[in-house]
Amino acid sequence: MRKILAMGTAAVTLAAAVLVGSPSQAVPPDDTTRRVGDRPAPTTPAPEAGADRYKAQIAKPYQPVAPDPKAKRPKADRPDFGPHEKIVRAYHRGQLSLDDAVRYGTMSVDSPASVPARLRPTGAIEDPATYLTYLSMLSASATPATSRAVTPTLAAPTATAAGYDDCAAEDYEYIGVTYKCRASAGEFLILYNVAGGGQPGVPADYNPNGRAKAVQYMLNSLSMAVSEYRAMGYPLPVRADKPYVLVYGVNSILGQPNTAPFVLPFGLNQQPTILVPTSETRWDYMPRHELFHVMQYQYWDKSSVSLDFLWQLVGGKEFGSMNWWMESTAEWAAHQTYVRTGGLSPLSEHNDYARNVSRVLRKPGQALNSWGGLGEGSQYGSFLLPAYLTERTDGAFVRRTWENVRNHDHLPIEAIRKTVEGYSMNFKYMLLDYHIANYRLTKANAAPPPDVWGRYGYQDPDAHNVWRTFLYSYSETADDGLGDARPARKKHTVPAGTHTEYHDILRKGGAVYHDFWAKAQSGDPDCGYCSTLMVDTTKDPNRSSAIIVWSPKGSPGNLAEYPTIETVKYPDAGGLITVSNFAYPMVATLVTTWTELDIHSQDADDSPKTFDTYMETTLPLKERSCALRAPNVTSRTLNVAPESTFNSYAATTRDGWTGGDSTYSVKLPDGRIIWLFSDTWLGPLNSNGTRPTTAPLVNNTFVVQNGNSLTTYHGGTAGAPRPIMGPTSTTTWYWIGDGHLSGGQLQVVFQEYLKFGPGGWDFRFNRNVVADFDLSNLHAPVRVRDLPSASGVAWGSALLPASRSGDGYTYIYGVDDSPTHKQMRIARVQGSDLASGTWQYYTPWGWTFREQNARNMLTGIANEYSVTPWNGQYLLLSQDSTEAFSGRIMAYTSCSPFGPFHHRTEVYRMPEPGPYGSYWNPNVISYNAHVHASLSSGNTFVASYNVNSMDTRVSPEGDHYRDPGIYRPRFFRFTLG
Repeated sequence: MRKILAMGTAAVTLAAAVLVGSPSQAVPPDDTTRRVGDRPAPTTPAPEAGADRYKAQIAKPYQPVAPDPKAKRPKADRPDFGPHEKIVRAYHRGQLSLDDAVRYGTMSVDSPASVPARLRPTGAIEDPATYLTYLSMLSASATPATSRAVTPTLAAPTATAAGYDDCAAEDYEYIGVTYKCRASAGEFLILYNVAGGGQPGVPADYNPNGRAKAVQYMLNSLSMAVSEYRAMGYPLPVRADKPYVLVYGVNSILGQPNTAPFVLPFGLNQQPTILVPTSETRWDYMPRHELFHVMQYQYWDKSSVSLDFLWQLVGGKEFGSMNWWMESTAEWAAHQTYVRTGGLSPLSEHNDYARNVSRVLRKPGQALNSWGGLGEGSQYGSFLLPAYLTERTDGAFVRRTWENVRNHDHLPIEAIRKTVEGYSMNFKYMLLDYHIANYRLTKANAAPPPDVWGRYGYQDPDAHNVWRTFLYSYSETADDGLGDARPARKKHTVPAGTHTEYHDILRKGGAVYHDFWAKAQSGDPDCGYCSTLMVDTTKDPNRSSAIIVWSPKGSPGNLAEYPTIETVKYPDAGGLITVSNFAYPMVATLVTTWTELDIHSQDADDSPKTFDTYMETTLPLKERSCALRAPNVTSRTLNVAPESTFNSYAATTRDGWTGGDSTYSVKLPDGRIIWLFSDTWLGPLNSNGTRPTTAPLVNNTFVVQNGNSLTTYHGGTAGAPRPIMGPTSTTTWYWIGDGHLSGGQLQVVFQEYLKFGPGGWDFRFNRNVVADFDLSNLHAPVRVRDLPSASGVAWGSALLPASRSGDGYTYIYGVDDSPTHKQMRIARVQGSDLASGTWQYYTPWGWTFREQNARNMLTGIANEYSVTPWNGQYLLLSQDSTEAFSGRIMAYTSCSPFGPFHHRTEVYRMPEPGPYGSYWNPNVISYNAHVHASLSSGNTFVASYNVNSMDTRVSPEGDHYRDPGIYRPRFFRFTLG
């Protein structure tokens, strides 16, 4: 039988052998037991951890968080610059010293012919900029003599009183280029050439003082930026006579083109050096960006750059993972230098930091820390993340992430997590809000403190005024009618009654946007052509979703225009988001993000995952009207037929039914009644009326009543009985649900259960099936078909056939199980065949086509109950499950088969259970009452309930053996006035 209320731990033994009809004393090897016929609650998904993931994350004053002492990154592979590179390979094999590797490596850049032949490259070296960076960092650990040779000291020129003559100093050769000019200001020096005579360099456009304008812009930019960075708390040591150098003119490395600026961590003057190709002409913006990289190198190691660190950074996945945050925060920092000094650039380059924002917003599904290589990739548009997190915390956020990198050997994702945690927030829970803010690209709605709406937008006015301007030229991000440019999204016009599945591929930390546009004149006209938008986001601990509701610009009605949020809806415990009164011109945007992150950019990029989303729009429920009456009981008669018929049959049968539970009934066209039982004891009984301990027990049977004659149907033979619906394996079995007639056959719902372990309670609901039986041969089904089972609900607690429902649907009732306060689930299918039609499931908003979207209705029903037509309304009868071991049988009434059910009334109190019941036995319980329509008419109903014992003993003294009459149904008749 199905699990009733709170059963405790008592159980009667049912070994695998018992499931097919062997003697009940067969005990499992571990001596575990369970009670006769007991059914567990269907496995229901646990509620999401969930409410927390959608709570507003409010920053508190920062407190550093200690790293996990057990968390260690795996050691990366040593760097590999391709099969043609020889020097680093020889060094890693121990064939070259560190000094020789640095010296020869540098020679390979400056003068390849001077490198010993065996170490010369045999072809193009892969990623030459990273190769040079690696050699630069190696030199930090070389001997002073070698280090000075590779990272020489370069003094600033002396200015004359008459003006600047940057090109008067002696020539200087660096990375294969001879530089004829050097300019300095404060702590900075620039090596450069002037373009002319086929030589690349800065334009020959001079200030009155004789200095090239481009060089002066760069020096001014560096001086302004260093002042602002230091004011923001970033360190940059001042070293006498050792300025920081920017080399303008590094167009190739190892014979391969260099098209983007980058910073050597250990270069001229034994400190970070900025290398810039002549293709770079942003004289004001570029130095600010690259100088922040110089700042970042101050955080890479507390003392010096170690070899282990180099291998981690350049050798494996670490470089891209680090460079992602380097570029993201450098773009953010360059922007800050403009904001802090009035916002304008003398060359109108103050918006250049945002020029690559489309690389992120055109592909929102890519990994949060996606990296596309030096000089390329979405990292240059990922300034959005430091901008968002800074606004959510304080201006020191980015600096604190770099302090985490330095102090705890963190990669950026780890550093971000720990820094966010220092503000008493959870980074994982902030990702959804970040992606919502990116979708809106504007200031958040105003809200009173603590301003929980602030998380949905940016305070920076550039979000609306600048960032959008870089999106208009792309079709996937341009305005589509909702209002202004936005990230790439998927647009759907949604008529009422639509149901669709979407399958979105995301990388870790990525997001997807779906715009659902209500269709005009589609829906229920009684509510202004409305429907309910239902979006099942599935239950995934690493998925966060929300729906934002707005209307397009110029729309009538009271919904605000995009991008002002009217409503934000989050999933319920089952993962379902609902938007009621969904009607034109409403637009609802689903935002979904994968909240799982990977510290390595490469792994994050290479780990796609498909997220399934089910969307539908349901029409409002159309409840019927009736003169609803309370179920007032005017008379009650106990021990009515066929109770005595079953008792007499049990006492005399040689091999038939002697006890069982469930007790459903179906009346056949010829007047016979088929009784459907779950766990069934078979005869014979002993001459004194007791049950032998060798009596077989099978999981399901039929008993056919013809007048006062009963006949038992089971599988197998009389000597070796089996269930009428046999198991599909040695670890599964079926218990029975309700049945009805369909197409001239008996159709019965069965619930399959699965044993997954050695314990007596190690079994769970597995699936629902429906079996069709030929009325001329009830010994075995003619076919078995699967029924919906995705929600873990055991359907078939009750059936209301289409022939009696009044609307052509067969209603299938189930239970969302729990020890107490069980809840009703309802489904329906057109016609009488449960397996051939499309099931629809009850929700408060309408009928859904998705089982997982079904929602509970009435609380307090049992695992088995009944819904029966009664004088233009419907009578629900069920044991009360709002209290454990309840003896109360309750009735409710409704105008519709799907409720709502009202007028909760006690019909009968079962006298048997408990220590003060009619058996005076604490082990006796009663459960699962339902009406038998075939025996009822008018205002008079015949109902049954089951009685059982939790006495687990398999012995003559056990309840089931000394008194077989306990485990039999009781019948009573009641009349409603």
